Amino acid sequence: MGGIITYDRQIFADNLQGLMRRSGERQADIARLLAVSKSTVSAYCSGEQMPRMDKIEQLAHHFGVSRDFLISGGGTPQAPAGAEAPEAMRPSPALDVYNSLNDPGQAEFLRYGRYLAQQPEYRASKPRGEILPIKHYLVPAAAGYASPIQGEDYELLPRTAETPPGADFCITVRGDSMAPYIQDGDLVYVRRDAPLREFDAGVFFVDGDVYCKQWCVDYAGTLHLLSANPARQDANLVLPRDSGRSCVCFGKVLLSRALPRPAYF
Repeated sequence: MGGIITYDRQIFADNLQGLMRRSGERQADIARLLAVSKSTVSAYCSGEQMPRMDKIEQLAHHFGVSRDFLISGGGTPQAPAGAEAPEAMRPSPALDVYNSLNDPGQAEFLRYGRYLAQQPEYRASKPRGEILPIKHYLVPAAAGYASPIQGEDYELLPRTAETPPGADFCITVRGDSMAPYIQDGDLVYVRRDAPLREFDAGVFFVDGDVYCKQWCVDYAGTLHLLSANPARQDANLVLPRDSGRSCVCFGKVLLSRALPRPAYF
């Protein structure tokens, strides 16, 4: 994606402050937990700074929530240890099974579920739920900006046979840095928390902006976010391990085939 996706750090700050209020912890407590200064935690809470991925994972584990819930408010918070989750927080058994499957397994799960839904002996007398639509975060045509993790600037699209299993949201791509695999104007689907293999395409937050790039880490631990289009190497991002810059992956772009390593890299 050539365009940048704006990100409001205040969402993370608000979520962190809410979790701290719930647990009764102070900034000094979080500073000790993360082995950072109190001023750094203050910057997290004010929205001036975003933690590195390892700190976000540490916070999510500490508060008993998913990483997705912490950075975007999405997903479902876990109940405190020893407490029974309220009804609204209890996951569906079917969703548990679905989320435990890989992409082909999820497709087969849905196929067989649709078959059962057509059999009179298995059909409920009235619908017990519905398949949720997918959020399509809108992109201003001129600027090329989108926001898959904040705000209300989205429309709900029905899930169809073309919607990849496991997709959590979709965005419209602007720019040619991922051509020819993702063209300017393409709709791409993204799955949160999916594992990324080397040179997979993902959606990444870097220092306040979000990009769609191919991902790899070199022998020195330097993170490279690469354009698939050799003519757009100028849009690459390079983050050395000791750079102090933060990078969060919002999810894997679901494509019909794996992307090759860029020929120039």
